[in-house]
Amino acid sequence: MVDKLTLKAQVPLSTYPFKEVLSNLRPLLSDSQIAPTNLSRDDYLSIINGIVNYFHRFQGKEGHVIDPFEHREVQYSTPYYAWAATALIISGKRPDLMESASAALECSLHQLVRGEPNDHHGDFFTFPATIAYEHLRQLVPPERRQRWEQLMRSIDPYKAYRDLLTETKDSVHNWNVVAIAGEFLRHQTGFTDLTFIERYLEVQLQHFTAEGLYRDPNVPIAYDHFPRHFLAVMLERGYSGKHSKVLNELLERAAWTSLLIQSPCGELPTGGRSAQHQWNEAMQCVTYEIWAKRKWQEGDKVAAKAFKRAARLALQSIKRWVRPSGELWIVKNHFDPAFRHGFEGYSFHSQYNLLAAGMLATAWLFADEQIPEGACPADVGGFVVYLPDFHKVIANAGGLYVEIETSADPNYNSTGLLRVHKAGVEPLVGPSDGAAIKDEPLAVGIAWLENNQWQPLAGMGREQILNTTVNVHETNPKKVKFSIRYELNRPQVQAVVETYELTSDSVQVNAEVIGNVSKLLVRFPAMAFEGQRASRIQVIGNSVSVQIDDSRQTFRIEEPKNVSLRRTGRWIPSRNGYLEPIEGEVGSNRVTYTLQLQ
Repeated sequence: MVDKLTLKAQVPLSTYPFKEVLSNLRPLLSDSQIAPTNLSRDDYLSIINGIVNYFHRFQGKEGHVIDPFEHREVQYSTPYYAWAATALIISGKRPDLMESASAALECSLHQLVRGEPNDHHGDFFTFPATIAYEHLRQLVPPERRQRWEQLMRSIDPYKAYRDLLTETKDSVHNWNVVAIAGEFLRHQTGFTDLTFIERYLEVQLQHFTAEGLYRDPNVPIAYDHFPRHFLAVMLERGYSGKHSKVLNELLERAAWTSLLIQSPCGELPTGGRSAQHQWNEAMQCVTYEIWAKRKWQEGDKVAAKAFKRAARLALQSIKRWVRPSGELWIVKNHFDPAFRHGFEGYSFHSQYNLLAAGMLATAWLFADEQIPEGACPADVGGFVVYLPDFHKVIANAGGLYVEIETSADPNYNSTGLLRVHKAGVEPLVGPSDGAAIKDEPLAVGIAWLENNQWQPLAGMGREQILNTTVNVHETNPKKVKFSIRYELNRPQVQAVVETYELTSDSVQVNAEVIGNVSKLLVRFPAMAFEGQRASRIQVIGNSVSVQIDDSRQTFRIEEPKNVSLRRTGRWIPSRNGYLEPIEGEVGSNRVTYTLQLQ
């Protein structure tokens, strides 16, 4: 990776922040043994088949795919159905879907040409529609192919797409990246030139960080990887335009950064809009399959095996969320989709199932089965990653993984320790997320008295944290130690300092409040109910255990002694279900607690 590169005029790309981390990690990846997932390229098709089978029942005569809960076509469900079904056809598994896929494709193309894409989501149509066209055109009668080609040629991006520059709009974001990738595929099939692509790529480059990550408004972590996986497909398909050098460097950095922040359970970090939707893991599969293939071709087998492993971990995560009816729970909980628990306002059963299916089809398309799994960073640990633009600290010691939100978006998260994951342990017992400040501030952490009311660190959003400093003290696979100092805008508290010490078995946290404070409240979000299973929660003195099936999380206050925890009986909504705050008062300005997963 280069140290300096120009993004656009007079905007330098600084040294990759995790260059040394990766240098130290590489020998560990080479030497570590892992238990393989035993997944293969066919497992992509298995999940795709379940989703397509389910939604095939809801396809109308003209090709539209209807959402079974909304009773209408939602967003880009139809073009993504076309691509997912096409993948099953060309794999040889489902030749019976030819007419169904063709009808969905033609329906989507007509919408684009008319400039009336469903729900004004045309930016998302062209990419899956063009891939479906590329693979179906040799399989349909000549007159149908000619009709499709006329439609492909007639698409006007300034009529079909929504996220465009205008006299009153000077910025574009993730929607536009999807349109860029779609236009590039349309260019490769001979229906347009590179004008739109080059113009908008130049504008998009300003959104990237030195880590290679993409900043969408309010920096949700899902919408970093979402646009990048489309750009990765462009590179794999041979984009060599004027922005190819910087794009290759940025996406190379980002691919490695993504490996470092992946949970050992295969999950993308939580946080912000669209977190914990299954497509979060599906898009990881695309990036990692492409980078596994790239690294294998470069002769870097250690890297190739690590990326292959990461793709398989993400796929393994998705397989946990297949419903009995074949499609997915689109968010990581087991509530009936009709309840929309953990959904965004724009989350629907059809479009987010079919988006995931289309992503898995793209991953299947690029997957190279000759590449075996090797250890990836999530398996090995021994590092701390601080992403200041995204307000995230992620650390891993020997496969025990933590994610800390250092400045929460109040609509989605709380500030503090959100996630603890360990391979082989049910992720939801984690905890796997906190609550949103707007509902009730709740993360693993402490509160202090202000005006006779408890003020939790979890409730400190982006307006109340003046500065965050992260110091790394020790990093190796057996032990990781770091501290986070929060400078606060509060009347009697200047700062909170948390020191984390991780091993492969547990995480210990020492929290200290700097200011006029003599009493703390320790708060732990216990997963109470995830839609189907109620957790077994047991409080004994200074500890609480939370058990789901055979997986258990134990939270214990170590210092001061003789602290008693208590159940509150309140249920607070989170992405994953309902959390019950477990609390205990401490007669000091500091406390030490541990969390252990087994």
